[in-house]
Amino acid sequence: MKRFGIVRLAAAIGALVLAAAACSSGGSEAATTTRPKAVGTLVGTQWSLSAGADLGVPTVGVTVTAEFGNARITGSSGCNTYSGSYRVAGSALTIGSNIAATRVTCPPGPTAVDQAYLARLPRVKSFAVRGTMLQLLGADGKALLVYDAVDAVKAIAGTWKVVNYSPAAAIQTVIAGSALDATFASGKVSGSTGCNQFSGAYTLPGASAIKIGTLTQTAKGCAAPLQTQEQQYLAALGLAVTYRVTPTTLTLLRPDGTVAVSFTKG
Repeated sequence: MKRFGIVRLAAAIGALVLAAAACSSGGSEAATTTRPKAVGTLVGTQWSLSAGADLGVPTVGVTVTAEFGNARITGSSGCNTYSGSYRVAGSALTIGSNIAATRVTCPPGPTAVDQAYLARLPRVKSFAVRGTMLQLLGADGKALLVYDAVDAVKAIAGTWKVVNYSPAAAIQTVIAGSALDATFASGKVSGSTGCNQFSGAYTLPGASAIKIGTLTQTAKGCAAPLQTQEQQYLAALGLAVTYRVTPTTLTLLRPDGTVAVSFTKG
């Protein structure tokens, strides 16, 4: 009887433990399904200003981006490209007031966005990442700027026309009358060198990172200038290690951060 009683007691205790574990598991599962999944991080994610962001000026049709990395924030301010320093401590974020920007002359709309956006960056005091959204907050805790994470696979997909390319120090422009382009789709890049067609594989191994594999091309014979352009263009593609993308532009960058190839949407 004693042994039977001990067995019954052990069974009862086991049942209680299993019930408690089940309740705990159920609570954890519920929390997981209701908690937003953080698919973006401040550093290493390409951010695009949300369509609903209020800068005090119309932003429709103007692209504003930001990327935090290596203690610097870079991006497009709607008219120009910009770069500045920043510091993070927990959720506190300080963006330096010494923001450098190009001096491109743009229409009034993009210019107004450019000025309003750059004026807000130094006012940022903290940040919050919620799923695919980034909020940069002011001293009062209210959002000054709101961004959406860029879906790299979708953003880079499509056909892009070459603006210029740089296999070495000098930037080369496209020979008049020739067409240089690249189409990115499902891990394959293909296009025209202005002489032949080329293709190969590419991967996006991390935030802003790109790796273009060995490229093969057709064997059509072309005049010397076109053949040289082909060789230099394909070499420039192979140098790309990171990229920057907006709805209308794609820039492939070399390891030192200089431009390998610049594209505009085809």
